[in-house]
Amino acid sequence: MFKRATELGIIRQLLPSRSIPPISLYVDDVTLFCHPQPDDIEVVKAILQLFGRASGLHVNFAKSTATLIGCEDDTVMPVIESLGCPIVDLPITYLGIPLTIRRPTTAQLLPLLDKVAARLPIWKAWLMNRAGRLELVKLVLSAIPLHQLLVLAPPKRILRMLKRIQRGFLWAGRAEAKGGHCHVNWRRVARPKSLGGLGVHDLERTGMALRTRWLWFSKTDERRAWAGLGLQFSAEEQAFFFASTYTSIGNGHNTKFWEDRWINGRSVCEIAPLLHACIPKRQRKSRTVVEGLHAHLWARDIHGVLGVHEIDQYLLLW
Repeated sequence: MFKRATELGIIRQLLPSRSIPPISLYVDDVTLFCHPQPDDIEVVKAILQLFGRASGLHVNFAKSTATLIGCEDDTVMPVIESLGCPIVDLPITYLGIPLTIRRPTTAQLLPLLDKVAARLPIWKAWLMNRAGRLELVKLVLSAIPLHQLLVLAPPKRILRMLKRIQRGFLWAGRAEAKGGHCHVNWRRVARPKSLGGLGVHDLERTGMALRTRWLWFSKTDERRAWAGLGLQFSAEEQAFFFASTYTSIGNGHNTKFWEDRWINGRSVCEIAPLLHACIPKRQRKSRTVVEGLHAHLWARDIHGVLGVHEIDQYLLLW
């Protein structure tokens, strides 16, 4: 990851693409990804030294770390030693977010719980009325997790523990509250005020809405540095996005023929679900409208044996 797209472009030009697993070189709040080859490492080191001479901000390699991603320690250890960086295993923390090749576990997200619990003013709670505690829940306890909810979906257990802390402080002024202290069901509390709630964030739904922003940006803003990287989203997040949006066709280059809702606000999956199941996943993800409509190329994407119902939906789609 780079702070500026220009830096990313320079690295891409200097480092040829290879099938070798990359390593992550972590420098303060900047992460560089490169292949564990002597030439690549030397180029990265030279660029960082050049940046230091130009800006006066020199990189301290002894305080930086290198993380291996999908490669053996024995084969790349001599290469990494030329940098002088200590090697740190995954997961690592970047801007307060745990980085790992798998979904973060409950144990890896426990520091988030500790951070929220540390902001509880226990000794002041009895001096605050319930309205004051409500504002603290909305502005502090609900705001701290938003940074991580932007990029990952925490396990259900973490969300339940965060909700328990918020509920306990609101009703009892401490980290936990028994059932008798809770005057209103928390799902009602988490509703907007216009719907009879208190306006506290429902963290699960808020997180889904925040992560859906990336789907929206990927469709509407190609200038983003991460555009085209193929971000991963859960089936629930994708279903929520497609149920909430539709596509107005322009030139058809950015609209997926099989996935997007571009046919009078409906998708092929909604119009012809059995036919949609006959399309290979790779074609569903890549075929654009302009490609599919050219010489009826979309019909060639259909594979497998078609029954009566599939043929009926094919004619309907045609």
